[in-house]
Amino acid sequence: MPDVMTLRNGLLIVCAVFLSVSIFFCLMRSALGPRYTDRITAASIIGTKVIVLIAVLALVVGEDYLADICLIYAIISFLSVVVLGRSVLENKEDSEE
Repeated sequence: MPDVMTLRNGLLIVCAVFLSVSIFFCLMRSALGPRYTDRITAASIIGTKVIVLIAVLALVVGEDYLADICLIYAIISFLSVVVLGRSVLENKEDSEE
């Protein structure tokens, strides 16, 4: 009978693979999105999924410092979405004038 830790790590690796595939599809949406809002939303989703992926990998390898990296990446991801949104709004206002 398999050990509980082996089953846990197997499940976490399956989650990591699923997250990686879904990040790839979000990356496709970000590249092919017909509007800027689709691209910004896809970038935000990619950031969130990468944070979850880092957290899952932190559980697999058992390193606590990766949780700190998740927090730092969350702040950077949030700021990047805010900057992208602001730049789109500025470009939209400039084109209307």
